[in-house]
Parts: sequence; C-alpha cells; structure tokens
Amino acid sequence: MPKAMKGPNRVAHKSRGSNFRGIIPVCIVVELVILAPVIITVVKAFSGGIHQISSTLSSGNIVTLIEHTLSVSLIATPICAIVGVGSAWLVVRTDLPGRKVWMICCVAPLTIPPFLTSFAWVGLSSSMQGILGAVAVTVFTYFPLVFLVVSAALRGLDPALEECSTSMGKSSLRTFFTVILPQLKPAILGGVLLVVLDSLVEFDAFAAMKFQTFSTDIYSQFETSFSVTSASILSLISILLCIAVLYGEHIFRGKSEYARLGWGARASIYRLKLGKLRYLAFSIMLLLGITSIGIPVGSVIHWFLTSSKEAILSSSQGVKYLSVSALTSIGLGVGGAVIAIFMALPIAIYISRYQSKVSVLFERGTYMAFALPDLVGAIALSYAASHWVAPLYETIPLLLIAYAILFVPLGLVAIRVVLGQIEGRLYDASFSLGSGSFKTLWRVILPIARPGLAAAGVMVFTFVLGDLSTTQILLPPGMYTLGTQFWSNATTVAFDAAAPYALALLVISGVTTYLLMSRFGKVAESALR
Repeated sequence: MPKAMKGPNRVAHKSRGSNFRGIIPVCIVVELVILAPVIITVVKAFSGGIHQISSTLSSGNIVTLIEHTLSVSLIATPICAIVGVGSAWLVVRTDLPGRKVWMICCVAPLTIPPFLTSFAWVGLSSSMQGILGAVAVTVFTYFPLVFLVVSAALRGLDPALEECSTSMGKSSLRTFFTVILPQLKPAILGGVLLVVLDSLVEFDAFAAMKFQTFSTDIYSQFETSFSVTSASILSLISILLCIAVLYGEHIFRGKSEYARLGWGARASIYRLKLGKLRYLAFSIMLLLGITSIGIPVGSVIHWFLTSSKEAILSSSQGVKYLSVSALTSIGLGVGGAVIAIFMALPIAIYISRYQSKVSVLFERGTYMAFALPDLVGAIALSYAASHWVAPLYETIPLLLIAYAILFVPLGLVAIRVVLGQIEGRLYDASFSLGSGSFKTLWRVILPIARPGLAAAGVMVFTFVLGDLSTTQILLPPGMYTLGTQFWSNATTVAFDAAAPYALALLVISGVTTYLLMSRFGKVAESALR
C-alpha cells in the first residue's frame, strides 16, 4: 500500500545512476547573476565607511519603518496561508459547485498588477490608507501563491492514504489534520516563503497607501535625494531580514518532503461530500472572489465609464499611446519570462535530483533575489552597467535581465512542481541506455516538464506585467509600458486618463489567468501520468 515517505530515501533513489552533477557550473553562474545586485548593494553601502552607515541608520525613523514592514508581513502571511490552503482544499478535494470557475478566480488576483489593486482599495475609503489597507492588498494579491502550490500538491497526493484513514474510523476533519496537512507542509512553506519575502520588500502594492514601510521610504528618499549610497545602506536591513527568513524557513521545513513508494495503479482523487455545507463553502468562495477580483475590476470599470472622451484625449500622453504601451509590456513580459526559465531550469533540475548542502545553497541563493526592494536592485544593475558594461546601460537587455533575476524564484517554484514528481526510474532507464545528461534532459525531462515550463513562463510574464519600480528605473528613455502610463496618470488623480491603461492591463491579466491555470492543470496531469 502506498504511504508517505520522508525525502532522503526518495532523493537517494532518484540520484542513483544519474550524472546531473555536471550541471553545477551552470548553476553557479546563474547564482552569481542572481546575487550580483545584492553584492553590488553591499559593496556600495560600505563604500562610505562604517561612520556613514551608522549615521544613515541612526537618522530618521528606521525603527518605525521596520515595525511597519514586519507588522504587515506577520499579519498578512498567516492569513494568506489560511485562505490559500482552505480555498485549495475546497476546490481540489471537495464537491464544491463550480470548481473550475473557482480555480480561475483564486488565481486571477495574482495576475492583476499590485499597484492597480492598491489604487482600487484606497478608492473605497480613506481609512484604507494605513496598515489595514496594506494588509488587505497584500493578502488579496498574494494568497494565490499559496493556493497554486498547495492545489498542485493536493492533486499529487495519493488518495489511498485518505481512504485508509477514513476506513479506520477517522472523521474527515481528523483525516485532514493528521494525514493531508502533514504532507502539504513543504508546499505550504514554499508558498508562505514567497509571500513573506514579497511583503518585506513590497512597494507596488503600497503605491497609493499613506503607510510607510521600508521599501516605500527608500523610494521616497531616492526620489528626493537620488542618493544611491543611502538607498544601499538602508537595504542592508532588508538583506538581513531576507537571510533570517530563509534560515528560519529552512530550519522549520527540516527534511519534510513526501512521495509515494510505488507507482502502480492510482486511485482517483477523493472528493469530500460537503452536504449542506456546500452552500456555506460556496458563499465563502463568492465573498473571496468579490473581494479579491471584484474591487479592482469594479474600480477600473468605474473609472472608465465615468471618464469623458475629452479627459482621456487631453491626458499627458493620450490614448494613442495605448497600443504601443501594450505591445511593449507584452514584449518585455515574454522576454523576461524566457530568460527566467533558462535561469531557473538548471537549478530546478539539480535540487530536484539531489538533497545536499549544495542544493540547499542553490535554492536559498535563488530566493536572495527578494533580498532587495525592486528599486534598489534596479539601481544596482544600472550602476554596474554604467561603470563596467557600458553597452548594456539604458537598454532593453538590461531590463530583461533585471526581470529574470527578480522573478526567477517564481519560475523555480513552478518548474519544481512537475520535476519533483518525475519518477526516478525514468532517469535510470535513460542513463542505462547510454544517454548522457543532455540527451536525458532533451528526451526525458523537457517533454514531461513542458507544462511546468509553460506555467513558469506565464507566471513570470504576469509579474513582469505588474512590475513598476524596476521598469521605471531601467526602461530606456522614450519608451513606456501600460504600468508606467497608468502610474503617471493615477498619481495625479487623473483616473479618467489612466482608465484605458488599467483596462488593458485587466484584459491581458484575464488571458494570462486562463493560460496559467490551463498550464498548471497539465502539470498535475503529467505528474499523475
């Protein structure tokens, strides 16, 4: 009978007969690229000496900013975990009506740009310009990160374990907490880690909030003083916070990684019959959809319907730039996604095949992309290009590299969903037939992992589309995106002029939501096969 098994035995089996250790040099190069902004920032921070660091950190309201940042993260993260796990369980493992619709609705908030959601929530009430609004925007923007990885994990769990538990007389509730939840620990921690790291350096989601966090203060100071050194010094704190979070998650995760012992006939997914509770579950999902999707979408529609043609045409850029902005945004999203996949793939292959200190370092190093606020990371890359790689300065390639560095952890998570469930015997068979690493990659891994790669690409594309800070710093002069156009109008309260760009963002977000969920569905099917 299949049963849960700790990770070391599983990894030992997968590693047998494989020779993917030759991919280590590629992983090292990728890690150095990812860590480049962090290294540059640290060097720049210490360039003025210890006295300047002490002076910068002792001035202003550093303690208050840290308290605000940690407060948002500590409050929003548990809520994201509860909402993400609860909604994933309802959609995947119960007879909830309209499961396919709710699957899309639970992912859609992730594809809506955070800065758009921020302005929408503030438009509801001035009371949202504080920690309440910051927590609300964080929760309803990032809970899909937990939902995605947990729903994928729920599809991959062996239903026989639940059937065994219920046959022994355990209630559905007790089965969930004693059988299902322990197996979801790695997935939950992976999603929660992304939420924590994102919230610690978030700026775009707080764009319209009068709530100062570490990232918003750095942005404000940079706008007024343009001091790269000061921004670098302040970012030392975010680097330390990121390291502390990564270390804490690693200790808490331990060696939790579960898999099946055998891959024989697989039972169909067991769906709990909710009975009369179906109406309550449906109401909860409806409320979640209205809150996370209805507010930003409703606000954009309101802006568009109440705007006059004259107001739109008389805006600083005019609606004639809409198509150019949309094409630029799509092009940047596709380019950033492709580079991010190429960077994430070798690391995903290695850490899914081996469980060692080296693989842990590779995985942790990838998450260091979240160690800096987007603004500071972009400044670091711009500084490096202007001083050492002049041909890259103020070019599209530099912006695409920045996107890839920033969002490669998201691509890594999506790719690991399918790589982690590829049976090790497939690798063994390929190597035993004389295929080397490259042929195994081409003939075995990529065909099976294709849906995971597509899901990773769509996810990175979505985040590039919603990025604001990096784009504003590194976008070449004379170019503009839907996000920068919306921002330039919305910050002057010209929502009638900003409406077309917001509406275009929502349309593209809707398409990417469908693509993302169709790809993740195929990821689950590939894992089951």
